[in-house]
Amino acid sequence: MTEKRPTLRNRLGVDRLVRHLANGHYDQALADYDRAIELDAANTWAFLGRGDTYQAMGRYDQALADYDRAIELDATFSGAIANRGATYQAMERYEEALADYDRAIELDGTYAWAWAIASRGATYQAMERYEEALADYDRAIELDPAYTWAIANRGQTYLAMGRYDQALADFDRAIELDPANTWAIAGRGETYQAMERYEEALADFSRAIELNPEDAWAIASRGQTFQNMERYEEALADFNRAIELDPGEDDYIMKRAEIQRYIAPAEPTVLQIAPLYETAKRRPVYGCPPLSRTPHRGIGPAGPL
Repeated sequence: MTEKRPTLRNRLGVDRLVRHLANGHYDQALADYDRAIELDAANTWAFLGRGDTYQAMGRYDQALADYDRAIELDATFSGAIANRGATYQAMERYEEALADYDRAIELDGTYAWAWAIASRGATYQAMERYEEALADYDRAIELDPAYTWAIANRGQTYLAMGRYDQALADFDRAIELDPANTWAIAGRGETYQAMERYEEALADFSRAIELNPEDAWAIASRGQTFQNMERYEEALADFNRAIELDPGEDDYIMKRAEIQRYIAPAEPTVLQIAPLYETAKRRPVYGCPPLSRTPHRGIGPAGPL
């Protein structure tokens, strides 16, 4: 059974749905998809689109249900299989993600485009299977030499492997292709930080923050660089801001506590230590440089579905 694609008659409706998603009008998109499914309960593309909307909203279980339904209707629907893989990846269900990416690429030679291969690479990267990640990123970049997301993520993989010169080359290339790519700029800053080239790291983190003033990770990473340079007041200001933007990030809270010891050394009380100890038990605190990232941030912003 071949994938059921939107008819020309429905093209305007599809375009409207695309605009809803692009503008973040998720409730309107869901209403339109619900109506399309009500009119045609076997419309695989409507289930795919509604699944994509749920995924964009972080409602992953509902996204999986829609992708499952689309695949039930058409077991060879590679688009739904790959996007289900992306949802599993976001849920850190990596083995299931790999299985779906493998199946989608196997099913449709034309679907073995850069996004599917690079997304599989990102899954390998999250699993710390770096050589396999590099192989997929290499293939994706071969297919699309201007694919900045894959290039920057390959740079992150090189960074994780301690191959700093190759990481810098990839970040430089990604920034050359897209000078406003904050992910690549901050990644290069992260690499400079790991190489103890702190002034260059500061320049990149500051540029990323200029482009996106609410990027808590870039702000915290600049704070870490200030700390490494023993510029503690500036470090504290950055961690305060990062925590304001992302109050649930344990790493930022722990680093701020550490910096405060340098600014005003004092013997902490049991009451001060206990909450931090409980936090540390729940989640390991990663050494710096560089600061750890959440799984989503660690593999870069997701490529387009």
